[in-house]
Formats: sequence, structure tokens, C-alpha cells
Amino acid sequence: MLVQSFPDEDHHFASSKYGQDWAGPDGDRLTLALSLMKQLPAKNIQLGRFSENLEFVSGVDVQEMIEASTDWIVDDKASYYLHSHADKYLVAITTSLNEPTWPEFGGIEFSPDLKNELKALWATEVVGVSQGAYVSQAQHLIASSARLGLLAQNDNGRLVWPPRQLNSRGDRIASATRQLSETATILSWTRLSAAGAPSEFSGRAPVLDGVSTVLVQFDEGPKGVFMLADDEDRTPEIDGTVRFDIRRLYGQDGMIHYGLKAVLVNS
Repeated sequence: MLVQSFPDEDHHFASSKYGQDWAGPDGDRLTLALSLMKQLPAKNIQLGRFSENLEFVSGVDVQEMIEASTDWIVDDKASYYLHSHADKYLVAITTSLNEPTWPEFGGIEFSPDLKNELKALWATEVVGVSQGAYVSQAQHLIASSARLGLLAQNDNGRLVWPPRQLNSRGDRIASATRQLSETATILSWTRLSAAGAPSEFSGRAPVLDGVSTVLVQFDEGPKGVFMLADDEDRTPEIDGTVRFDIRRLYGQDGMIHYGLKAVLVNS
């Protein structure tokens, strides 16, 4: 992520590390906006026409995603505004309702052919129906806030994450309220081959040379499995550290489902 902030603090712009023409293999304007907001002091913000420039419909409401994964609050009377460029992969937070004058962002090189192939695969995936472990939209919404916000449940003094309705004894668990750390330690990892990847990723897995996942443990105790970000080309190491970014997970039923993916932290 490349972030440029202006001295008057009235304008904050963001582009991906690939520049303004692409948000990366599993990124888009929404993931850019969330990354920018996490790097700035939290305030109240208006969404305006931001969602109109998203490529696909989000499986979770944009306001819910912002408030679940950041400390920002969406308020239609706020003095800050979220903007997205209609053509470029640029987002901005400003103190004006008017569209800002967009700066130019450069970035690292990425194969144009591979970029176009990935964009086409996302478009195909979104209009399809998962043939793997299908998750209904209703079920996806129930757990989204706790998953995106890394909120754990307290089950008789033991923290539980990801969130669930019942514990191992069949007792109902209270709502998730305990915030987990923003980093975790790698316990194990694996890389699924293109042929062995779940059907949700069967189109993109060959292009990405497989899909990597890590089993991690948070300082607070819970463990979880996360996909590595699609542009994470380094090899995970046991006892290494990861942080988490919201990226696209998969497309289904005309929508994009987002979730936390792991990003390796330099030791």
C-alpha cells in the first residue's frame, strides 16, 4: 500500500503498491479505503457516492465493513468524506464533499497479461455459484463483524475465535466482544496446489501458482487459519509473525466476499 498524506491533513490519498491502474490480485477500491482508514486517526465519515465506483457488490454492507474493521464511524453529518476514483484504483479521505483533484501514483511492475487474466477470472467467479463449501449470505452476515474485527467470545474464561453459536457442550456462547491482537504467530503453514485448491479458488489458483494458508495463534490464545494475501510471494516460517489485511476472498452469487488475509511481517 502506498499512502500519501498532505500537510494540511485535509486530503489523504491511497493507491496500491502496483500504482493507480490496479489494486492487486485480491484488492480493489474498498480494500484500499479500509487500509487507508486504518492508518489514520479515526473520525466520523460520510460515504457519499463511494460505493458507486466499486466493481462488484460487497457481500457485507460497506458501512458494516468499515465499522467492523476500523474505528471510523459512518455518519451522514460527518465533516470527512470518502471518495473513490471512477476509473483509477485511487481512494481519498477529504474534508470536502466535492471530488478531489487526484494525484498521480506510480507503482511496481506487474505482468499486464497476468493482471488482465486475474481481472477476468474475478468477473467470472462473481457470477457463478460455489460448488465447494457453500456459505449462505445469511450465515456470512452473522459472523462477518466478529471475523473482520477479530472479536473473540468469552466461553467460561476461554476465548473462542472464529465466532460460533454453541460451545463443545452445546451451550450458547455470548456475543463476541474481546479484541484480539493485530498480529499473530505462525504455528504451521501449507501451500495447496492448483489441483488441490477448493473450488472457490480453482480458477485463480493455477494463475497464482497455488494458494497458501497459515495456522496462527494470537497472544490471547485463540488459533485460526488464514489465507496468505494473493500477492504474498515470500515463504512463511514457523514462529514467524503475520499481520492482517482485508482482501477479496472469493466471488459468489453476484457478490464479492471479503475477509482477513495474512501478510508476512519482516523479522
